[in-house]
Amino acid sequence: MATAQLLTACGGGDDAGTSAPVAAAPAAATLSGTAATGAPVQNGAIDLRCAAGTASTTSDANGAWSVSSAGLALPCVARVTGPAGLTLHSYIQSPGTTNITPITELVVAAAAQNPDTATVFNAFNATLASLMQSNLATTLNLVRARLVNLGVNTTGLSLLNQPFKPVFGDAYDDTLEALATQLTARQTTLAALSQDVARGDVGSPGAVGATGATGATGATGATGSTGPSGATGAAGPTGTTGATGATGATGATGITGPSGPQGPTGNTGATGVTGATGATGATGATGATGATGATGATGAQGPTGNQGQDGASGVCTIGDVWLTALPYPENYDMGGMVAKGQLLPIQLYAPLFSLIGNTFGGDGTTNFALPNLTGQAPANLTYMICTEGLFPSRI
Repeated sequence: MATAQLLTACGGGDDAGTSAPVAAAPAAATLSGTAATGAPVQNGAIDLRCAAGTASTTSDANGAWSVSSAGLALPCVARVTGPAGLTLHSYIQSPGTTNITPITELVVAAAAQNPDTATVFNAFNATLASLMQSNLATTLNLVRARLVNLGVNTTGLSLLNQPFKPVFGDAYDDTLEALATQLTARQTTLAALSQDVARGDVGSPGAVGATGATGATGATGATGSTGPSGATGAAGPTGTTGATGATGATGATGITGPSGPQGPTGNTGATGVTGATGATGATGATGATGATGATGATGAQGPTGNQGQDGASGVCTIGDVWLTALPYPENYDMGGMVAKGQLLPIQLYAPLFSLIGNTFGGDGTTNFALPNLTGQAPANLTYMICTEGLFPSRI
């Protein structure tokens, strides 16, 4: 931001003469230009130090910048600081367009008669402004002559105030490119040219002399002795105890111990209420008839049983299995049950359990299962198993 009142102004461009500073114009104007080296100086920090007052801004992607002259006393020295330490300067003698380029860097060095343009910027004041303004006309001719001797033609261009865009084909921008090319070809630098113009030297540079032979490499010095080892540092404090690890997984269940001896048969409990008869499942397909086994030997004639009362039903042998054609055999008292794999309590059917155990299922501790023959019976027949009847005798 500007910090002092506009006190002086000079009219015209860099070819308009070298009149001394005059009284300031009352209205503020715009100071603007382009910062470039051939390519635009993008996002460069623009700083102005004037005969009185300072200002600052930032260049855009095309290197363009502008500030108001309000509060500034011209002339001013401008500086752009770009990437990788690039720094260039320029001289602003009046509102309007003033660029900041390698060419304007030479103009500042020549007008101040000092190649250290950073010092010129930092020390700029009304006295130095008067010196540079009085030298300006001579300075412009001197810089043009030095550039011509370098092989860079500036005919028709305003060194300080040429409006331009940093693109190929623009006359001023092409001149900046030519300057960079010649500096490389002549193996010199912009700083060296600044020294030339600061002392008024515009002569054509002589041919570059041949590079002298490289001197022999000196012998490597002896390695110094190793310094003494430092004292061992004090032991650090003991760290806190870590958190307890997670509980390990539960081990596998051990093998089941042998069964204890069978306890005495308990009293027969009361018969429970008969549950509702479930719906009859679909009859499974009849399995293939197995081969007829060999006829076993005829067993010994058992003792003749007592004559039963007339009309009493027969008694089955516990564990026997037979086929019945009754449609709902569970509804008849035959001493048996349909063999469909149901679980029975051991306590109520201990005799049958003692014969078949848990061969067909159940835990063998509190219950056991009947064989499931529902899918093996011929059509319209049902397998029954005797659960209450005569206990078979061993032969």
